[in-house]
Amino acid sequence: MKRDGNEFAVDVTNLMSYLSLVVACTAIYGYFDSEVSLGSGLAAGQTYTVTINGDRTVSFTAQDEKGLTMVEKESPIEYIEVTEADGEYLLTIVFRLPLGSSCSRFNGYQIDQRFAERIQVTVTHRQVPDGYLGPCTDDLPAVFTEIIVGSDFADGQTYTVSVNGTETTFPSDELAMVEVPAPIEAAKIVAPETADGEYTLEITSGLPSGCAQFNGFEVDRSGNDYAVEVTNLMPDPKEIIACTADYRYNDGHFGLEGDLNPGEAYTVKINGDLSLSFTVQGETTNAMVKGEPPIESVAVAETDGGYSLTVVSRLPRGSSCSSFNGYHINRRFFDRVEVTVTYFEVSEDNVPCTRDLPVVVTEMQLGENFESGCTYTVSVNGEETAFTAG
Repeated sequence: MKRDGNEFAVDVTNLMSYLSLVVACTAIYGYFDSEVSLGSGLAAGQTYTVTINGDRTVSFTAQDEKGLTMVEKESPIEYIEVTEADGEYLLTIVFRLPLGSSCSRFNGYQIDQRFAERIQVTVTHRQVPDGYLGPCTDDLPAVFTEIIVGSDFADGQTYTVSVNGTETTFPSDELAMVEVPAPIEAAKIVAPETADGEYTLEITSGLPSGCAQFNGFEVDRSGNDYAVEVTNLMPDPKEIIACTADYRYNDGHFGLEGDLNPGEAYTVKINGDLSLSFTVQGETTNAMVKGEPPIESVAVAETDGGYSLTVVSRLPRGSSCSSFNGYHINRRFFDRVEVTVTYFEVSEDNVPCTRDLPVVVTEMQLGENFESGCTYTVSVNGEETAFTAG
């Protein structure tokens, strides 16, 4: 036995016949019970750990005179979980001291791995004896304990861990999941109702199978450009898992944080594939109504990043009475892409407006998630064109 601070290391050894000798031994598995003195002078209230043969650990808390007058009890367990880390399995236990911190205290735990497929853990605390008439605090503090249960476990075998009667099994039978980009089906920017409100990005993403789970959003901003990552959790490709073929959708939204300047255009690229654009409106926007501008031409071209769409539209009431708003894309249909381009114009008919009717050229990324040889229709405010994916 060796001691280093609050940690003890104990090596327990047997004597066996030399491996070079051919010796007939009975197949009886025997047990030997022994005691090892850890010495004295331990600090009351401190927790000490004993590691046996570098693998098994036990823990205890040194008690003062008051603690030694208390009785030992099994602690009520609230939560247990076994996780794998660096080739070892770690048992996490959460329990509470049932009589508060003044009348109960953590004592430690012990492990019994004598059974082939079962690990017995006993967690104890010390508390005042029955009939104690003194006051006790009602804080009922939670105690968090982690125990390394080892690494020598057979592949494919399920083991049961019992902690004071509360049980769990490991390895977990849950699917091993990996994070993957989610297919984006539709996205649009929703303008605020007031000039000082927050612009919102609404996204519909796909869940390609019954095993897929929505994982969340991550947003990064650089100047006037937002990069949004939408991810799913999918079974690890290394796992042979049968998943149902139902295709589901997840609708989500979040605000585009940060100061946005009226009159400036902002771009939102989703999963590095699909892009949106919007122009921040000023205080006069409240006196305007949103509409769909007339489309003069639409064209699809293949680029290094997939396919891009060029749209030419006009502001129908001139630059003084109308302003470009942006666009949103809906790719939920199998062989069709729906694009809506919008603008704002004054709501009153008798307002004098310039007659310049400016042309607005908008380029947007449709992405690269198109099946080769399939023909797709792109509709922009009802104006359509088609392309065949290469």
